[in-house]
Amino acid sequence: MAIKSMPRGQFGMERLEVMDKSGADAIHVNSLYLLENMGIKVVSDRARALLKEAGAEVDEKTKICKIPNYLIDEQMRKCKRPVKMAARDPEKDFVLDGRHCYACTDGVGLSTIDLETGERRPSTKKDVGESAKVVDYLPMMHMYNPIVTPLDVPEHAHTVHEFEESMINCSKHYTTGSTYKREEAIYELKMAAAIVGGEKELKRRPIISNLTCTTSPLVLGMTTDAAIEFSRAGCPPLLMAMPLIGATAPMTVAGATLLGNAQVIACATVLQLAAPGSPLCYSSEPMAMDVQTGLMEGLFPAANMVRAAHVQMARYYDIPIFIGGWGSCSKVPDVQSGYEKAFSAFIAYLSGADMTSGPGMLENWTVLSYEQLIIDHEMFTMMADMLKGVPVNDDTLAIATIEAVGQEGHFMGKKHTIDHAREMWQPMVTDGQPYKNWKAGGCKNAADHARDKAKEILKTHEVEPLADDIVKELAAIVKEAETKIPKK
Repeated sequence: MAIKSMPRGQFGMERLEVMDKSGADAIHVNSLYLLENMGIKVVSDRARALLKEAGAEVDEKTKICKIPNYLIDEQMRKCKRPVKMAARDPEKDFVLDGRHCYACTDGVGLSTIDLETGERRPSTKKDVGESAKVVDYLPMMHMYNPIVTPLDVPEHAHTVHEFEESMINCSKHYTTGSTYKREEAIYELKMAAAIVGGEKELKRRPIISNLTCTTSPLVLGMTTDAAIEFSRAGCPPLLMAMPLIGATAPMTVAGATLLGNAQVIACATVLQLAAPGSPLCYSSEPMAMDVQTGLMEGLFPAANMVRAAHVQMARYYDIPIFIGGWGSCSKVPDVQSGYEKAFSAFIAYLSGADMTSGPGMLENWTVLSYEQLIIDHEMFTMMADMLKGVPVNDDTLAIATIEAVGQEGHFMGKKHTIDHAREMWQPMVTDGQPYKNWKAGGCKNAADHARDKAKEILKTHEVEPLADDIVKELAAIVKEAETKIPKK
């Protein structure tokens, strides 16, 4: 099945902007100010060495690096569009060109709502494979990030187990969700190279990317070492800011946006020093404080506003952006999960995000629900259909057909209607039948229909298999990684 994408705004649709041009300028200028005068803590020895050699002021005792404005500006100009996201199946490649929108799952959940019992249980490697298989089937899910962390494999090597199981069960682009160590990155890249036919081919066809989390406030952790490996391999790191509004970031949207932006451009600077011109993406996953309880929630309006502001900053730098969305505080697929996910994701796309992540996850990206994965895909197909905009031309205006039908006629059966019928959005699980038929069919709700669809996919969908020798090679690499990746 060839990958499908939806052009966004090709007919002049305006993007949502939450700041004016002077606001975006202020975020950039003050990010430079913080990084040059206050500095950022850089845990990675390799990253500090790169910054020091390039002219940054580095305190090896505190690990604080003060990065000159000119250095950041120089390196940010090396970040380029478009960014290619290759897939195991070349027909499912896609390109982040700023004109299309895509969806991706999110990762590292520790629980799964069992598809048969409806009860929560610890996540397994089988869940990684089965959720990957569902994503492989869904035409508008464009890349796979393991939705859960398998708790039945060695903890220190879980990322290589995730990649192995994902590649066997999904032929789309893969992004890591929890690669923190350089050694993990090395083995993941070794596996990716084995699949595509070597390191040189991997650089030409990067089938894997890496979600690299920065730490708020103003820390680049050891994930930077893993990101350096990915950059040098030509596989794009997704540089994620995760400000907790009111906790690890200011309570204001502007302040949280500023802090996250500073961290992203500092990390981008390191990676461009490590591998000039290498592909990367801006990324953001803020959370906002519930001031009544002190809990952090990902779908409150302030968090959505920070996401939209970070989308605007990514466009300011003309680099792609991968936004966390599709999350929900809800514990089950219900009305709350529907409105939280739809609102946050659509705001991100209207702002101009290249990708959003999180379909299939509940309770702030910690729990996998197969039903929710299907429902989220349904919602995205609706959004993507609207984001195309409205083409206005002689054919779409249909003047001749209107005149031919006349007053009190109908358009059913007309050639123009038939020609355009396939362009209309069509549901996968949305129930549009009359009440009488719905009741006779068992009064199924959206989650019921989605559960049935997920079971059908797992039973009938066949993934393009990897060659037997590659499967064996991946297994051997995983076995080696279990002995070589540090346990702490």
